[in-house]
Amino acid sequence: MLNGLYTSTTSLIVNQKRMDTLSNNLANINTTGYKKDLVIAKSFPEMLLRKINDKTDMKSIKSFKGINVEQEGNKFRMNTQNAFFKVQTKDGVGYTKALEFTIDEEGYLRTFYKDGNGNIKTNGEGYILGKNGKIKVENSNVQIDSNGNVLSNGQVLDNLVALPNPSVIGTTSAGVKLDRVAINFKQGNIKETGNNLDFALRGEGFFKVHTDKGTMYTRDGSFTLNENGELITSEGHFVLGKYGSIIVDGDNFSINKNGEIIKDGQVIDKLDVVRISNKEHLKKQGNNLYKITEGVQAEELEFNGQVLQGYLENSNVDAIKEMTNMITLLRNYEASQKVMRIQDELLGKAVNDIARI
Repeated sequence: MLNGLYTSTTSLIVNQKRMDTLSNNLANINTTGYKKDLVIAKSFPEMLLRKINDKTDMKSIKSFKGINVEQEGNKFRMNTQNAFFKVQTKDGVGYTKALEFTIDEEGYLRTFYKDGNGNIKTNGEGYILGKNGKIKVENSNVQIDSNGNVLSNGQVLDNLVALPNPSVIGTTSAGVKLDRVAINFKQGNIKETGNNLDFALRGEGFFKVHTDKGTMYTRDGSFTLNENGELITSEGHFVLGKYGSIIVDGDNFSINKNGEIIKDGQVIDKLDVVRISNKEHLKKQGNNLYKITEGVQAEELEFNGQVLQGYLENSNVDAIKEMTNMITLLRNYEASQKVMRIQDELLGKAVNDIARI
């Protein structure tokens, strides 16, 4: 009964965060280059549910019948009927009958998620546990047999199967929790402005900007000039070129699709535009700026898109979809409130009525 209260309460908390995020997205629907936020929730680790004072006949226990394994490169999908797999998460060890995982950069077997481009990412994900703890392999030549044995080059490293005690009748969860707020970097629509100091990026990439807190990144190309003729953002931060700040001394210049700045027929600089392969570590800093997470190195790659002069990128917020999601979210919130109220009434009856008996 208390578990029902916990489950409905965690749902209310996560839905409230989702509502705040949707509201912020809608508030920035007209913000140049804005990228909408997404709330990603995960369930708490599944805990084993046991019978009290179990008197199970050991002869009635079903024997282990193996697991089903699907492998696609370094991605594995497994399921079983009468056993469990164990996963080490930030909130403890969870038990599950179905599992997807991959091999991370250090060789550990871990659960994963996919970024906006479909790339597999393991940062912050759980570790798959064997009988000896975390499983680490030395190379990608890994197979898993129907008995749950992890093999590398024909050698058994560990076993993934956790056989339950006869008293175990299943699993239960304490509800859902906020995992993280992710950024959807999908391209927004590009509109023409005719202003020489407006720039848009077609394709994945960011303008690099120098601030008092170090180098940051932005998709907002509504730039201007300061009193020294330097290209700056609307907040006064320097837009970086290949040689530092960009001095154009007036708006009588042009930029080609490669980002080269041309004045009087000469290339005087080039916008420092980069792709970031680990952009899941980018965090919003306000004023349409992004900064890489502390302790993480930005993996900058060459920009292979186009720089458009006289254009700006709109936000990628779809007002109709966001409003539809908001209506659905309100209904979910109300449903969780009703469940919580019912659980509270049942608990009250259990305390007051059963006590009389």
